[in-house]
Amino acid sequence: MKSINFYGLVAILTCCVSCIMVSCSDDDIVSKREETAFQKQLRLLDWGNDTCYVYGHKTPDVDAVTSALAYAKLMRKMGYNCKAKVSSPTNRETAYIANIFGFALPEMKTSVPPQTRLILTDHTDYAQCVAGAKDAIVLQKIDHHVEGDIKDDGIPFVRREMVGSTNTIIYQMFREQNITIDDETARIMLAGIVSDTRNLSTSTTNGVDSTAFIALTNQLGITRDSVVHLNIGMEESTYDYSGMTDAETFITDYKDYQINDHLLGFGCLGCKNTEMDAFINRMLAAMPEVMSLKERQMLLAMIVNRVANTGEDRYDKPYINDGAYIIYYGEGIKEVAEALFGPSLREGVCYTPVLQSRKQIVPRIMELLQ
Repeated sequence: MKSINFYGLVAILTCCVSCIMVSCSDDDIVSKREETAFQKQLRLLDWGNDTCYVYGHKTPDVDAVTSALAYAKLMRKMGYNCKAKVSSPTNRETAYIANIFGFALPEMKTSVPPQTRLILTDHTDYAQCVAGAKDAIVLQKIDHHVEGDIKDDGIPFVRREMVGSTNTIIYQMFREQNITIDDETARIMLAGIVSDTRNLSTSTTNGVDSTAFIALTNQLGITRDSVVHLNIGMEESTYDYSGMTDAETFITDYKDYQINDHLLGFGCLGCKNTEMDAFINRMLAAMPEVMSLKERQMLLAMIVNRVANTGEDRYDKPYINDGAYIIYYGEGIKEVAEALFGPSLREGVCYTPVLQSRKQIVPRIMELLQ
């Protein structure tokens, strides 16, 4: 992997003529000449007297962890006592990029008592929340998924946009408030954007993600070629299941959903196509254990079909993704899977040549189950 100059020259940022930005540390409060509409909204929230915790979703991926870290920093810079937490252990990709980029991961706090103030990032379903969230006071939600059972109209402030990464939204909020993005925060947000957009290559990526990506890489002096190699390392970490049981493998990138009375679990995995048959058989065999562990009625998993790249760019991109296998288990889920992906190849297995993200598939499942 090529070396990455994380501390290169900072690109010249556009100065705002209407205010002067002051930022000396994580917890500095930015002084403003005029209060913005967002500042007014924040001031009216019921902050209480204790720390407000910022959480991404359970089984947190890079975007969940980094969005909680970045948004907690934004709130602190705006004068509010906020701290990022995770509700369950982080995955290997998150550990990999935190080590490369040199930022500390949030402490784990698996439950919160009633009336705890919360800010939620990268999720909008109670099934993915920290335990105790239903009895907490949710002040804000910053997310990039379709609305779940944590309804927007029940939260004082919501920013939900269909972009590739939650960190893209947070980047925009920093800029809108004319708050300096220090290099550590830039690395944190860039990690989330690279991960959730797979280096701007996923179908949910749009121009706003690209703008944030370019600005952050320019600020940090990171070349596009270096990010390509960084992305490869992150992807290899994502699909490194060594030392795990099959049930642990299944839930490395996993989310719970409650759709009406249906309790659904949805995992995302990847496997080399030369090892796919054996991997599918192992995951199918593990699904009853996962269903019991997660107390689900239906399970679904998307397994990305990773094919060795024989093209000229194979050194920068060792694998290409050739569709995905969809495996399913539980009463009623076969009908859902086949409605979305066509007839089963064999019991428990479908295939789709079009690689889609979980946030694109879940709304279609919701339509079928409602």
